[in-house]
Amino acid sequence: MRKSFDVLGIGAVSVDFFGTTERWPAAGEKERMQSFSVQDGGLVGTALVAVARLGGRASCAGALGFSEMAERAVRSLEKEGVDTSLLLRTPGSEPCVSVVLSVRGGHRTIFSSQAGVSFPSPDSWVDENWHQKATVLLIDHVSGIVGIEAARIAREHGLTVVIDVERQTDVIDEVLLCADHIVVPRDFATLHTGQAETRAMLEGLRKSPDQTVIVTCGKDGCLGLVQGKSFQMSSYPVEAIDTTGCGDVFHGAYALMIAQGKSVIESARLASAAAALSATKLGGRKGIPELDAVLRLVKETDLSCEVL
Repeated sequence: MRKSFDVLGIGAVSVDFFGTTERWPAAGEKERMQSFSVQDGGLVGTALVAVARLGGRASCAGALGFSEMAERAVRSLEKEGVDTSLLLRTPGSEPCVSVVLSVRGGHRTIFSSQAGVSFPSPDSWVDENWHQKATVLLIDHVSGIVGIEAARIAREHGLTVVIDVERQTDVIDEVLLCADHIVVPRDFATLHTGQAETRAMLEGLRKSPDQTVIVTCGKDGCLGLVQGKSFQMSSYPVEAIDTTGCGDVFHGAYALMIAQGKSVIESARLASAAAALSATKLGGRKGIPELDAVLRLVKETDLSCEVL
């Protein structure tokens, strides 16, 4: 039976305020911004938009209320074709809010708030049969205990679980253990494992032998461990303007490709292309490509992938 959704996600959905400056001011100084925009983001929110733009069927679970920020977050998902029927509309439930300031040609600083962010237990989700309607469940570290609970239920019903983790939390080992595919950035992988060597880092993240591990490394490509074999893949050459949300786009594209039955390496290849293209525009979602652009970049670029 064909599932209703390729990817169901629960985790961070945010409203982001973006600004760019020529330099970072000293304490007490004022600095004129060269550009400013209000956009929408979040680890899982952006990943689900990537799924939809790439032609997949995405759905978002969780809770959002009726404030200006919450209404904006819901509308932005629906505008992109992300299903919101599993979202509980509960007063006081807010999206994450982030302020992202970038120095042209330099570093990026993110200030974020999770005030009012909450995730209802799967027992109270709108549809008690949610686990029968998706192929892949995507969770992030922000969803915490609820994400872990949802992942356990999903695996019991045959769903594949992909996780996105960027921060150490009190339940991080449980989060890692409940996944089929662990996809994390290199900074987190290094911090969590204390390892810099490729194989040791990948092994340190894996909590059970049947798990697949992917470590994303920005312009240095990605590393992977699947079925006991590791691989290293280079990145696609693009003129990057802003890397905000690139990891989230990778997660969404990767989860979609896994849902469609593609191999881990092929999924990582296509996800890398989607993430690279997303970096060519300012903001977490603005540069998310459609599938034709991804396939064109893959076809035009002889990307190296070495099995180690």
